[in-house]
Amino acid sequence: MARSSSDNLDDGTSGAGEGSSYTYTDDAAGYDNSFSKRRSGGGSSGSANNSNSIPILKRLFVGCEDDAPGSVHRAWAVTVMFMVIFFTVSIMEARKLNDEATGASVALQIASYWSAILHLILAILGTFILKRFSTAFTVGCFLGVTVVVSQQNLLLFAAFVRYQHGNVVSNVIFAYLALALFLLLTFFSLILGHFRHYIIVK
Repeated sequence: MARSSSDNLDDGTSGAGEGSSYTYTDDAAGYDNSFSKRRSGGGSSGSANNSNSIPILKRLFVGCEDDAPGSVHRAWAVTVMFMVIFFTVSIMEARKLNDEATGASVALQIASYWSAILHLILAILGTFILKRFSTAFTVGCFLGVTVVVSQQNLLLFAAFVRYQHGNVVSNVIFAYLALALFLLLTFFSLILGHFRHYIIVK
C-alpha cells in the first residue's frame, strides 16, 4: 500500500511537473513570440507608421516605396540644383532692380536679395539635416520651413511676373523660376512628409 501510494504520489507529482512545465513552455514561447514581434515591428517602424498615411499620398508615391530614403534624397538633390540657379538669378535680378533709372521698387529689391539668401541657407541646412542630423525635431522643422518657403516663392511669382520696372525679361525669368521652385518644394514637402519615418533616426 505504501508503495502504491508512493507511486501515485510520484505520478501526481510528475504529472503536475509535466503540466507546469508545459504551461511554462507555452508562456515562454508566447513571450518570445511577442518579444520577436516587438523587435521586428521596431525594425520596420517606417512601413508600420507609413501605413497610416494619407491614401492619396500612398497612391502618388507608390512607385517610391521600394527605395523611400533614396527617393527623398533624389528629390532634394533636384530641388537644391534649382535653388542654386535661383540664387544666381535672384542676385542678378536685384542688381537690375537697383538701377535708379528703372524706378523699381526698393521692397522688391530687398525681396530679391532676401530670397537669394534664404534659399542658399535652406539648401545648406536641408542637406545637413538629411545627411547628418535627421531627428524628429530637425526633420519636422525642416518640413515646416520648406512649406513656408514654397509659399513665399508663389508670392514672388505673383509680384514679378507682370512687373514693368527694371528688365521685363529678367522679371519674367525670375518669376517663373520662383514658380518652378514653388512646385518643387511643394512636391518635396509631400514626399518628405510621407516618408519621414524612413528618414528620422531614433
